[in-house]
Parts: sequence; structure tokens; C-alpha cells
Amino acid sequence: MARTRRRTALLLAALSLCTLPLVQSAPRAEAAGPAHCAPGALPVHPGLPDGAPQGRLVALQPDAGPRSGGTQITLSGTGLAPYTRVLFGTLGPDGCFTGLEAASVVVLSETSVVAIAPEWPTAATVSVYAATPCGELTNALPYAYLD
Repeated sequence: MARTRRRTALLLAALSLCTLPLVQSAPRAEAAGPAHCAPGALPVHPGLPDGAPQGRLVALQPDAGPRSGGTQITLSGTGLAPYTRVLFGTLGPDGCFTGLEAASVVVLSETSVVAIAPEWPTAATVSVYAATPCGELTNALPYAYLD
């Protein structure tokens, strides 16, 4: 019960910092994003001004897994408590993200987040970002999908 209250408090604190629309993504929902994003792409914000969370990823463990997904990944870094989403894919120069969102994300602490890697269609190396509910991203780290 205390853990649920703590997670709710962290989420509410993160939501109170939002000044931008929520990012929606597959498989949960498609983004209605700005006109400059292609259908299915997500509008995101690689940083918010003045007082917004500024999380930083330093490691993914493991940093590779099967294309079928399902691998539990631990994201380590700093300032991660407000980052309740994990995205796998590519961020374009226009600020539009193309990829998939982890279906399961658990914020363990300011320095640790656990997520389950989604299935990926081909063997590839993609970028992994932690994201706030309003779409602010951390830096990216590479994750390899293997055959």
C-alpha cells in the first residue's frame, strides 16, 4: 500500500510539472501530435525549460535481447523518478519519435527504472529513452535486438 502511494505521489509530482500535452504511443494509443509528425510518430520534447526534471541515463542492463521482446531491462541513471515511460526507437531531428513503448515500466528509485522490451520486427540497434508523462526525454542509450 505504501509503495502504491509513493508511486502515485511520484506520478502526480511529474504530472504537475507538465506544461506540454501528453505523449501517446503504440501499443497504447496513437499520437495526435503536431502536423509535422508523420502518422504514428510521437511528438516528444528532449528537455523542458526551468525546473523540469532532467534525468540522465548512464547504463542499460542488459543492452541487448531477442527481437521477440520480453527482456527485463534495468535503466540506471540520475533523476529518474519522474520518468514513468520507456521508449524504444528513433528520435528524428524534427522532435518526432518513431518506435514502441515498453508495456511495463516500474520506477524503483531516483537511479533505477525497470522496463520490459517490446517486440521488434527486425534485428537492429535502437535508441532507448526514459520519458515523463508529458513527453520529456532523457538522453538515449543503444539497445540491440538480436535474431
